[in-house]
Amino acid sequence: MDISSNTRLSQNNAVAVNNMLFTGLEGQAEADNNFVKHCIYLAQIKADGVYNSNTQPAQWFDHFAGILWSFGWSLEEQPVVLVQTAFSGSVQEAWRRLTAPLLARSQLTQVEAGLAALEKDAALLKQFSALSGKTFNSYILPVSQNTRDELVVVISHIRFIKLVLNTNYLFWQVHQPMSQLDIRARKLLIKRRAMEANRASVEQAIRENASRFEEYQL
Repeated sequence: MDISSNTRLSQNNAVAVNNMLFTGLEGQAEADNNFVKHCIYLAQIKADGVYNSNTQPAQWFDHFAGILWSFGWSLEEQPVVLVQTAFSGSVQEAWRRLTAPLLARSQLTQVEAGLAALEKDAALLKQFSALSGKTFNSYILPVSQNTRDELVVVISHIRFIKLVLNTNYLFWQVHQPMSQLDIRARKLLIKRRAMEANRASVEQAIRENASRFEEYQL
């Protein structure tokens, strides 16, 4: 690890990593932000090896959260879930309504700014949407730090099956007729002691699995 990243603060609020959007990073130590991103990325890889998020989203999400627990994260409260087999409307608004109880208003604003930045880059938008057939899989992960110096992240997985692919616009910002939508979200936190205890093993694992880790500042 770059030693200076222990104290260097991030200058960007939002970062895209593959099909994941992290927000709330500005002003946080880069080492801590990297720990969060690496944990989520590794958990995604491990969960993908057991369940298919396209066809088994509930089992995938539970396993994903369990892997994060093994990295020292505490699972706060129970997950919140939205499942609509005949969804019509705004995906972004559906996500906002579901996750609003877990997030501060400022965090919701940060996510909206991050999504708007993604929309300006067609290549990043395509990667973030992770389209497979007619199924989109995306992850929104607002990060924060509480008054006890614990890192907090709200993990949210959006699976969206669009029956008619008729737009190139950001899929959650337009009206979507007759589609299937699943959103799952859960709050996790990690204490400073647990993060330091797991940092070395997470860094080693990311070195072994870094080939697919693509990060872009927004």
